[in-house]
Amino acid sequence: MLNCPRAPPGAEDGAPDRSRVSSQAIIDFEFGWPPTSAAGVIPRVETRISIARGAGDVFAYVTTPALWHTWHPATASVHDVPNRPLVTGETMRERINAAGRRFDAIWTVLACEAPQLWVIATATDNGNARIVYRVTATGDGCEFHRTLEFRSRHYPWRAFDGNVTRWILDRQSTRALANLKAVLERS
Repeated sequence: MLNCPRAPPGAEDGAPDRSRVSSQAIIDFEFGWPPTSAAGVIPRVETRISIARGAGDVFAYVTTPALWHTWHPATASVHDVPNRPLVTGETMRERINAAGRRFDAIWTVLACEAPQLWVIATATDNGNARIVYRVTATGDGCEFHRTLEFRSRHYPWRAFDGNVTRWILDRQSTRALANLKAVLERS
C-alpha cells in the first residue's frame, strides 16, 4: 500500500512543520481555499465510477500525474513530475485543454491519505481550482469519486462558470472516469 508521507526533506526548505496539521487546515489556511470572491458559490463538478480494481491500485494510478494523459481528456501533458504518486507538498505542471482554453497549471498536493484521499489545488492567471480524489473499497473493487471546484478569475469566463463551463467540465469529467475505468480494468 502507498504511504503518503510529506514531501522529501529539502523539498520545502524553510516551510513550517505541518505534520500535525489536519488536511482540511492545510487546504483552508495555507493554500487559501476557497478563493475569496464576492461572486458567491464556487461551481462544483462531481463524478464517480465503480472500478473492478483494488482501492490501492486505483489510488496509486490516479495520484501519478505522469499517467493523467492516459485517461483525462483535458491533460495535454504533465511536466516537472516523477513517475510515481505525489505526496503532500509536491507540485507538478500540467498543460490543460479545457472549455476552449489552453493553459498551464502548477498543482500542489494539499492532502494525501492513501488509499482514500488526495487533494490538489492550483491558482493560475485564468482562475483557481481544487480537485479531490476519494477512493472507497467495495466488495468487487472500489468506487472512485472526483470533485472539481473552480472559479474563473476574469469576465466573461466567470459569468459562464455556473452554467456553460460547468456543463463542459462535467461532460469532460464523465468521459475521463469512463476512460480511467477502461484503462484500469483492461490492465
